[in-house]
Amino acid sequence: METRLIAIVAGTGKGRLYLPATDEHETIARQAQPSWKPEEPLKEKAADQLPLYGLSRYFQLFTPRQLTAMVTLSDLVREVRPEVEEDAKQAGLPLTEAHAYATAITTFLALALDRCADFNNALCRWVPTNQKVMNLFARQAIPMVWDFAEANLLGESVGSWVTCSDYVAECVSTTAVTGLGHALVMDAARSAASRWVSPTGTSALFQSVSPNGTEAGHSEALRFLVSTDPPYYDNIGYAALSDFFYVWLRRTVGEFYPELFRTLLTPKEGELVAAPERFGGDRDRAKEHFEAGFRRAFAALREKMDPRFPLTVYYAFKQDDEAGGAEEEARANGHRVDRTTGWETMLTALIETGFQITATWPVRSAQKWRQNAIGANALASYIVLACRPRPADAPQTDRRTFVAELRRELPKALHWLQQGHIAPVDFAQAAIGPGMAIYSKYSRILEANGRPMSVRTALALINQTLTEVLSEQEDAFDADTRWAIAWYEEHGFAAGDYGSAELLSKAKVTSIRGLEEAGLVKAEGGRVRLLHPKELPETWDPAKDPRPSVWKATHHLVRVYWENERGEAATAHLLRQLGSQADYARDLAYRLFTIAEKKGRSADAQAYNALVVGWSELMKLRQAPVQGNLLESKP
Repeated sequence: METRLIAIVAGTGKGRLYLPATDEHETIARQAQPSWKPEEPLKEKAADQLPLYGLSRYFQLFTPRQLTAMVTLSDLVREVRPEVEEDAKQAGLPLTEAHAYATAITTFLALALDRCADFNNALCRWVPTNQKVMNLFARQAIPMVWDFAEANLLGESVGSWVTCSDYVAECVSTTAVTGLGHALVMDAARSAASRWVSPTGTSALFQSVSPNGTEAGHSEALRFLVSTDPPYYDNIGYAALSDFFYVWLRRTVGEFYPELFRTLLTPKEGELVAAPERFGGDRDRAKEHFEAGFRRAFAALREKMDPRFPLTVYYAFKQDDEAGGAEEEARANGHRVDRTTGWETMLTALIETGFQITATWPVRSAQKWRQNAIGANALASYIVLACRPRPADAPQTDRRTFVAELRRELPKALHWLQQGHIAPVDFAQAAIGPGMAIYSKYSRILEANGRPMSVRTALALINQTLTEVLSEQEDAFDADTRWAIAWYEEHGFAAGDYGSAELLSKAKVTSIRGLEEAGLVKAEGGRVRLLHPKELPETWDPAKDPRPSVWKATHHLVRVYWENERGEAATAHLLRQLGSQADYARDLAYRLFTIAEKKGRSADAQAYNALVVGWSELMKLRQAPVQGNLLESKP
């Protein structure tokens, strides 16, 4: 596949200057002849689409000029090692320590080279908002990019050796100040139950300490604190993604770590992932492999964990992530459709190995709140499940009792989650924890036919109860808002029949004329539609509104916050004006997100999700003093 040079972005010291590319520029770029290139093939889990466009090997992800630069830096990193070792010996280090020091420095430089690879390939994007090169791995995939940016590796801007090596140095420095630690490459399912002692004689893997201060490792039974972020079914192939960096590490420092770099690409067989391609396309065998591995791992961890502390499991797999188009294809071919999700598999393994869930905590991911708010409907939080061994004498119950307990206990837990402003996109996942805490405390829950209730059935009942709770919250809303919710669920912001709208208004104790006068709808030509947030007046003042509603408050917040690139201060000002009504607006955003996602209205869902994600920060800004005109319109 050919490429064409479109433009050159030059730094002027005062900004960016975009210059037209000449034939000479392009000719020079094509003259690069790398002395080596990574010939290894791309694996399917890393790049499902790239081979369709002819990009089937790693070297094809780089331009010849980028490959030449990367190979040159790789050679230089290898060549500098003897000099570092000699400097260490001159400084008085013994030969063995000087050798180890030089290996460590070379390894850090190799990591900086891997950082360069992420910013110096033909799949890097140009971000016009802040005018810089963005790295390939914005998410856990290698997607196709048609228009790409080539960084100046020898300069001082984003993607250069200087910035990449400084970044790695900062990471290393930050890690170093936390104290001495140990890292092991182990198979959790096979090795977690075995005792490991470091060369210094101290045990690792979150070794627990007894109340009198002595190490638990000195006793006959070594116990560990366990915290794990398990694999996500078939969602991400980390081993395949690692190959992008592995091919450069292997070339640069592979000789210093022969045990880690024995293979051309990362080993895939031991990875716990439900990947059908590793079983000849057999989904059933892939599923069995994944589930068996989960059970072995949790059984081993249960045996060795310290009973004074819970097992904590971090999880961020969307519960409704399923096969999608693959399901339709399977049905068309007369095959059984497997709708097993990562959540179901993980929870089944936990419960079958004797664990019960005792607490649930949503933990916001490391990205900045505003960036998360504006992004797509990906999970913004990890859900942390605290688990303890279920008592051997745990009682059993029946379906009716379980459902009654769900309806009694889940609303309180969901209210607590809402008070914590957990993102709507995370809400259904977070609700699994409190629901499964009820399910998992019983030895078994019997169905009407006498068979034990499955985790899948329990998840369905939890989802059903969640929907009921969110629907019941509508009772606290005004009549106009209740009508708007029902109309939005059916039509979104599109127009519908006037007769249907009028009939619904009677059921909700309101009127179309009143809704139109209130500024919620537009009725003309026998059609009725909800006004989009963009259409709402920018001069709206809730204190002077003769017919206020929760719907109106929520969508004015969306208008100010979502439709304005820098709407935080203006949104906080509006929250001040809303006073105690603000919490109702947040609750409505949760409800509308659920509807929008269910109906496939992605843009709407992102807007409602963003408002709640930013809520805690907006409430802080709400307390700040008002400065200037905070409700200016966008040009």
